[in-house]
Amino acid sequence: MRRPLLLAAFLLLPGALAAQSHPLIGTWDVNVPAGMRMENGEATPVMAKGTLVFSVAGDSLIGMLKTDPIEGQPARPAKRIAAKLTTGAITFVSKGEAKMNMNGEEMTRISISTYVFDVANDALKGTVERAIEGLDVQMGGPQPITGTRAKS
Repeated sequence: MRRPLLLAAFLLLPGALAAQSHPLIGTWDVNVPAGMRMENGEATPVMAKGTLVFSVAGDSLIGMLKTDPIEGQPARPAKRIAAKLTTGAITFVSKGEAKMNMNGEEMTRISISTYVFDVANDALKGTVERAIEGLDVQMGGPQPITGTRAKS
């Protein structure tokens, strides 16, 4: 009876140890594109400072992104992103709502954000690329995200 239990524990141990030591886990102070301003067909990222916290839940890596308020805009809720726990660069895809103002007409559309993150020591490097469902609008391609591990 002890042998199957011991074997199961032995087989699960490497995954548990890898999850605990994943380099993304922790709190990061980040600079992120919080949206895009479109004027005369030109896309310009609106940058924001914030905090990104990564943790492990089962076989997934969970990120919670909270950006500081941007002058003249309402505070944004924290955004949750999730991906399968792997090594190397990790890609997260999330859907959300985008509030748009086109030629004075306000609308809400579904946005799809693709985040890619990698770590080198205490530096976070990544990108986010956004698309709006139902609109064929150039969103400026992948935009850089940078960060440093927050000091406790």
